[in-house]
Amino acid sequence: MLSQINNFQKEHVFSIASEAELIQSFRNRDQKKLVLPENLKFPLNVSSYFTWREPSGVYTYLVFKMPNWDLPRGVAFKKTAATGEPVGGLCSWCHAYGSSEDIGMLTVNMSSDVSSSYYICQDLRCIEKIEDASNLSGKSPEKNIAELYHRISKLFENISSYKPD
Repeated sequence: MLSQINNFQKEHVFSIASEAELIQSFRNRDQKKLVLPENLKFPLNVSSYFTWREPSGVYTYLVFKMPNWDLPRGVAFKKTAATGEPVGGLCSWCHAYGSSEDIGMLTVNMSSDVSSSYYICQDLRCIEKIEDASNLSGKSPEKNIAELYHRISKLFENISSYKPD
């Protein structure tokens, strides 16, 4: 599933000129797992962030760019298999509530021995969920979207600052 549209007025907008540029936004370790969506057209104009799942559903990809970053950055999340009966959960990024089929553990490999896990929306459609909740409540999404951007940028800071012992 591709997700790149929202109505937020102060969104982060960026462009990816080519398939090579999209691939280069990912770390080398994630490039090996990369399965690009079919029929992707370039240049790719992105509002907020770009996300998709590979066909088996094991990997979900995220490409994000903060205004102060020179280039977009990408990461491959691996879905952690849920065990037991489906239960409810709260996304740590957008605070959406859903079943364990909607919200669960997505893992980023930091090295061959270390990974970091996040309890978030499996489809990474957090921005749309924030906007939907704001539309229903009649409140502005700005604060929640700014917090989402902050949480995503922290993920990339943690990845880039990781140093194996």
